Parts: sequence; structure tokens; C-alpha cells
Amino acid sequence: MIRPLATLLLACALLAVPLAASGPVRADDTGPVLAYRAQVMKALGSHITALFAVLDGEVAYDAHLAGHAAAMAALAEMIPDVFPEGSLGGESRAKPEIWQQWDKFTAAADTLAAAAGRLEGAARAGDAAAIGAEAGAVGDACGGCHKPFRVKKN
Repeated sequence: MIRPLATLLLACALLAVPLAASGPVRADDTGPVLAYRAQVMKALGSHITALFAVLDGEVAYDAHLAGHAAAMAALAEMIPDVFPEGSLGGESRAKPEIWQQWDKFTAAADTLAAAAGRLEGAARAGDAAAIGAEAGAVGDACGGCHKPFRVKKN
């Protein structure tokens, strides 16, 4: 039997394939891309929020930590794909610097994916000290991308 989280991750991965293969986005075709990207980023944010609720003792779901970390690692791998060139506008807070500094942007996404992977390993091992340290590294990696590449909310 496939676990629900594994099914979700597989579905997300399969949905990312056509987007990655589609090439540049036409200016009149950004709506679906922006909506999809927003969902990927919201999912990432939801998982880190849930993970910190457990770490902060707000809820007692320690067994869920590895699942949240695995989901974050999978979502982080998708980040470059959900930012195809030309996907600006609408409600997006993406800055043009993403595409002007693509190597720096993808390096930031790679840093997040690596930190989430380490967090997953620590959570699966039940290493509380490492979980805390790696959760902090994931948060730092998120900020490391948001600061240069995302417009601040007003």
C-alpha cells in the first residue's frame, strides 16, 4: 500500500515534468504557471509551519517530522522548474532578478533542498539536536532566497 504522503509527492513530481519541459512561458500564458507556483510555495510554507509547530511543542506529532521534511525536500527540488523565464505578473512577488541571476537563484534552491534533505535524515534518525539545527538551516535557506528574489509584502 502506498502511503498518502508518497502518493502526494509522486503526484507533485509528475505535475512538475510538463512544466519543466515546456520552455519559456508566453506573457499571455502565465496565469496557470503562477497559480501552480503559488501552490508549490504555499505547500512548502505549510510544511515548515507544521514542522515548527511540532518542534515548538504546540502539538505532539513527532512522528510527522520526517514526512514534513521529506515533503519540503521534494518541493525544494521543484523550485527552479516553477520559475520558468517570463513568469512574472499577477499576484507573483517574484523579482526579475531571479532570471537575471539564475545561477544564484538555483544555488539558493539547491541550498534549501540540501538542508531539507539533512532535516529529513535527522528526523528519520530521531536526532533531536540535529532536527533543531537543520530546521534552522531550512529557515535560513528560505530567507536566503526570499531576501534577494522576492518583493516584500506591503
